[in-house]
Amino acid sequence: MLPDLIQQPLARFAATRTGARVYRAVLPRLDRATKRLTGGTHTFTEFVLPTLVLVSTGRRSGMERRQPLIHQPVDTGWAVVGSNWGQAQHPAWTHNLLADPTARVEIDGEEVPVTARLTQGEERETLYAMFERLSPNYREYRDWSGDREIRVFVLERR
Repeated sequence: MLPDLIQQPLARFAATRTGARVYRAVLPRLDRATKRLTGGTHTFTEFVLPTLVLVSTGRRSGMERRQPLIHQPVDTGWAVVGSNWGQAQHPAWTHNLLADPTARVEIDGEEVPVTARLTQGEERETLYAMFERLSPNYREYRDWSGDREIRVFVLERR
């Protein structure tokens, strides 16, 4: 991970609407390029925040979908947030997990089979607060997303 001297300004920029738009457009490309350059072992995002790659099945296409996601470790696996950069709609990967919760996680050079579980109530709030402590942009995303309740999943090891 990057030192705080670099990480903090990047996080503050992500907490602005302009930063969110820029990162939303640029990070997926950087992640894909970094995955290619490192033989599939790293993403660009993981140099800034703890990142895993979710491998799920597209609900419409049935095709394998890969999505780098910031995560927080929990007892049974990893928590991930469908913030979608604070946009009004849920990200596609959350719909995919609701349709088929069976997935895989690529993390630390390992592939782990998981089952996704949508959290609710107090558990959801507790997990979301972990992400807000990790990076201030999650507070902004909650505000920007309007009436949408941002989905929080636990990816439990199978």
